[in-house]
Amino acid sequence: MALLLLLASTAIASEAQNIASFKASLAAPAQLDSLNSVSATVRISEKGDAAAIIAGESSPESISGFRIVVFMSNTQSARQDAITARENCLLLYPAERSYLIYENPYFKVTLGNCSSQEEAIILLNRVRSTFPKAFIMRENIPVAEFRKVEEAATDKQPAETETTTDSTPTL
Repeated sequence: MALLLLLASTAIASEAQNIASFKASLAAPAQLDSLNSVSATVRISEKGDAAAIIAGESSPESISGFRIVVFMSNTQSARQDAITARENCLLLYPAERSYLIYENPYFKVTLGNCSSQEEAIILLNRVRSTFPKAFIMRENIPVAEFRKVEEAATDKQPAETETTTDSTPTL
């Protein structure tokens, strides 16, 4: 009896692992008793994969990602301190992109273009020895930044970017 159940469950499991059979089972009408008559339609739509987006085939302008904030301040010396922090990032982490950003009233320096939180946590652990107050921040990262990372990896050159996101002129 146990062998029969094992064989039946194996046959069902092997069929359920096939994506085509999974889609077919979703589209099939529900098996309900005669007292409960329900009509439903399931429509399946698939999005393209991340590689196609980054390749530019159907690219959005930005995707939700993570960066490591290594410096953030609004003191009188914040601008010079931010420049120093960014220079340290360029020297110590040349493979990672760094950004000097002014968002009124803060100067901040961020590091990396992480597409997942796990990737950001790994980078944060690397950075914490130099910047003990560093933290992870969710940001919308332009897809073009990911392309620049791929190009920089093939060119073996450190990446540099300076961004101002406020219309107020910096001092």
